[in-house]
Amino acid sequence: MEHSRSLQVLSWQHKEDRLKCREFLRDIQQQRDKSTIRQRIVQFWKNELQKHVDAEEAILFPFLQKHQFSYNYINVLKREHDTIRLLAERLSRNDEDYYLYKAFIKLVDQHSHFEDEIIFRKMEEDIPQHELSQLNVSMAAVTK
Repeated sequence: MEHSRSLQVLSWQHKEDRLKCREFLRDIQQQRDKSTIRQRIVQFWKNELQKHVDAEEAILFPFLQKHQFSYNYINVLKREHDTIRLLAERLSRNDEDYYLYKAFIKLVDQHSHFEDEIIFRKMEEDIPQHELSQLNVSMAAVTK
């Protein structure tokens, strides 16, 4: 879904993350070298996704709380971030297991989809546009 300009930074990041996930899943389905796949996934986590997750926790979560956004939604986001981190730690330990790779990639993909389709849509309905624009500026500053 295309979101208003006010949520573009997060939406673009999710789109890029989901494309990367599809690429990894294709490599896994083709049974490519486990070690190479693991290295690429760990690089993706360390160089891109971890910064995104940290920025959401530092900026997006407090923003949502400030606007009395549903605690249930925020809780789901926090739990998924925790699980993504846990799986990323296991990947960093040289686990050569396609199942672990798939679990990580599928969770990242589903999490990005959930944020785009549920969280952002609800934000656009409930939070004034000018405040969403300020959030976008804040996210842009920390994700570069």
